[in-house]
Amino acid sequence: MSSNTVAQFATELKMPANVLLDQLRSAGVDLKSVDDSVTDSDKAKLLESLRRAHGATEGKKITLTRRQTSEIRQADATGRSRTIQVEVRKKRVFVKRDPSELAAEQAASARPEEEVAEQAAPQVSAPAAPAAPAAPVAAEVRETAPVEAEAPAQAEAPQQEPVAAEAAAPAEAP
Repeated sequence: MSSNTVAQFATELKMPANVLLDQLRSAGVDLKSVDDSVTDSDKAKLLESLRRAHGATEGKKITLTRRQTSEIRQADATGRSRTIQVEVRKKRVFVKRDPSELAAEQAASARPEEEVAEQAAPQVSAPAAPAAPAAPVAAEVRETAPVEAEAPAQAEAPQQEPVAAEAAAPAEAP
């Protein structure tokens, strides 16, 4: 930011010089005409005044978008492979929250945690006694699992045999 006149600064900002002069005067900068020089401090005052007037947006909302392209090769029924372009678009919005909202949410989340801790303490003492019988039950489940795994294999074999017998029967008939 160099020191130049109001007219030069207006052309730099692509706005009329008299409008810029009015904005500078409303910001508290003492300039009389368009030919007066504008310093860096005057520009800073103007910027601060405009931020107050139009509301300073301090990044309350940030939007991140991401595109990712890739290719997929897929064979069709004839055996020819086709390359398909795939584009994945992801959009994520982050919103800056007020400190009062954060404090209220933290207080609300702290209360249920305390209640859960109070409820969990009496429940912990009760299941301690039946913990011993739980181990043999797990052992029984392990023993039955291999037996069940063998049963489907045996069930598949008989299904295939009748199909073979049916196929052989029509061949013998003619």
